[in-house]
Amino acid sequence: MLQNACVSEVRLTVTGYDPARGAVIQPEGGDVVVRHGGSGIEILADPAGLRDLARWCLVLADEQAPDGTHVHLEPGTEPLATTSMPLLISREGHRAI
Repeated sequence: MLQNACVSEVRLTVTGYDPARGAVIQPEGGDVVVRHGGSGIEILADPAGLRDLARWCLVLADEQAPDGTHVHLEPGTEPLATTSMPLLISREGHRAI
C-alpha cells in the first residue's frame, strides 16, 4: 500500500537543548497569534510561524532538557504578533498529562 506516496516531507533544523544556554532556536520569523476563541484557545500562524512553534517544541523534547524547562513567548517577540496572548511552552513528565 502506498498511502504516503503523495505526502511531502517537512524537515526542520533544530539545535539540541544546551544545558549552558537552555532552550534556544533559530526562528524563521513567522507570525503567530494566540487568542481566546469560541471553542477554546486558538493558535493562528503562517507556515513559518508554525515551524517556529515546532522548533520550540522539539528543543524542549530533546532528551537533554530536564522536566520544567520552558520558554515564555511574549507578544511582539518572535514569533508572536503584538496582538497575541503570551504563550508558555513547558516540558513536563508524564505527571502533567
